[in-house]
Amino acid sequence: MKKNALGFYFLTLSLFALFSCNTGSKKADWMLQSAENVVEQLPDSALRLLDSIPTPYELNEGQQAKYTLLYVQAKDKSYRDIKFDAEIFSAKDYYIRKNDFPNAALAAFYCGRVLQDQKRKEDAMTEFLKADEYAEKTKNKRLQGLTQSHIGELLLNELLQTHVVEHLKTSIQYFHEAQDVKNEIISYNLIGNTFQMKHLNDSALYYYDKGLQLSEVNNDSLQKGKLLQNIGIAWREAGKYEQAEEYFRIASKYITNNEDIIKLNLNVSKTFNMKGMLDSAKIYADRSLSLLPDNNRDFFLAASIYKILSIILEKQTHLKQSLANHKEYSNQLEKIVVENKNPEILELEKKYSYERFKSENYQLKIDRQKMYLAFSTTLLILCVFTLFFYKKSADNKKIAEKKIYQLMEMSNSYNRQGESLKDLLLNHFDILKKAALLKQYVTKDDKHSHNLLKKFNEIVYRQDSLNWNMLYQDIDRLHNGLVSRLRNSYPEMTEADLQICCLTYANFTCDDIAIIMDKKPNTVQMKRSLIRKQLGIELRGNIQNFLKTQLGL
Repeated sequence: MKKNALGFYFLTLSLFALFSCNTGSKKADWMLQSAENVVEQLPDSALRLLDSIPTPYELNEGQQAKYTLLYVQAKDKSYRDIKFDAEIFSAKDYYIRKNDFPNAALAAFYCGRVLQDQKRKEDAMTEFLKADEYAEKTKNKRLQGLTQSHIGELLLNELLQTHVVEHLKTSIQYFHEAQDVKNEIISYNLIGNTFQMKHLNDSALYYYDKGLQLSEVNNDSLQKGKLLQNIGIAWREAGKYEQAEEYFRIASKYITNNEDIIKLNLNVSKTFNMKGMLDSAKIYADRSLSLLPDNNRDFFLAASIYKILSIILEKQTHLKQSLANHKEYSNQLEKIVVENKNPEILELEKKYSYERFKSENYQLKIDRQKMYLAFSTTLLILCVFTLFFYKKSADNKKIAEKKIYQLMEMSNSYNRQGESLKDLLLNHFDILKKAALLKQYVTKDDKHSHNLLKKFNEIVYRQDSLNWNMLYQDIDRLHNGLVSRLRNSYPEMTEADLQICCLTYANFTCDDIAIIMDKKPNTVQMKRSLIRKQLGIELRGNIQNFLKTQLGL
């Protein structure tokens, strides 16, 4: 309430000043300065101030650059989509030409953010590095911390964990020097998440605890609640369910946001599910579902709730209800696809309207030509999209046919009575059932349907996934402790690498492994090359023979 009142105060004061000034340029300068004063703490108020400038395209070049930078900054801090705000690149170029490195650094940072939202990760990394270079010239420690933390987060999201911690630790140092405790806490949380992804619980808990101590000193209940919940998740993944429940209970005291409460109940439900306490797990999953607002737009969260409910009900043998929840889970996934399209269309429409309005003021004589060009461009885009999706459909059909053939080949090689490692893995993968379902589908429907790849993924990957923990026990039993020996000899090996080692040892091809692990064959081939390097095997050496000799199997 106080924050909203403060924002209203700044907005009212700035509007008063707007009507009090004598010239348009002075009015614009005042509004831009007012927006800059509040953008960090009150980004929504900054947006309202900027939107109150009636014709931003009539500003001079320097004012336009400042307007663009503040607008993108305020949108990003308000968690709004900025992927189409390409004007920020012009603002950056302006500041570089003027040798205005403080603003050039900030503009480069938001160029990186725009590219990051566009999923252009390499280009985003380049802009973040530029921002860091410019920020170094001005000794802006806070901005250096932001660039380093975003580089680390970018690497973390790409599962390139080698240098993540290094960048995040650097960001912590900068944030500490800038006395930006909030972002320092966030970086500690990200380091904890990095180690958690590596299944290094002790390290993860260490950094979560560092962040927790800072949040307590800074009275930051929001970050404290997030950290407590992450600590609970870490304990749960380590199989320490009582500790996990205790941290979830403490986190509930600090979490007030409805969405965070839903997530907390969902995590508690998952914990009880892993403990086998299905009734309790269902109570918390139902509670999460009941808290979802009628106009919920977080389809990822809704999908997670329906998925855990489907799993719980299946274990309780309520198969009809389990199927209903699984259908809802699928519906939420479809909504995610639709939702990702709509904002792009609206943003493009908004930008097109802006450009058209600008043209009407400056080029009224060629209005018809502009409209004709826009129509032609739109028609061309529609044609390109139609051709693209037609080609994609044809490609998906070929991919699906190849995968189905490979799946059939695997099922033909399966020996029900065999006790080889390959037979064991095929049994766990439920190869006969999945191959039979696909054969039935291909026989029933048009084999050349564009839905073939979708049906393949639905049958192969929406069934129960491989329970690798149970599978590891069987592999150890049949093959003289293969998994245990690998883990002891190569503790740095990731779970994915360990699984590929086991599948390779069982004489699976790259294509077979790609189907079982839902990866591309090229990815599997690259992983196997990295595994050879990690194990000290020559470039095209036989992994199976090496393991037999090296581990004494």
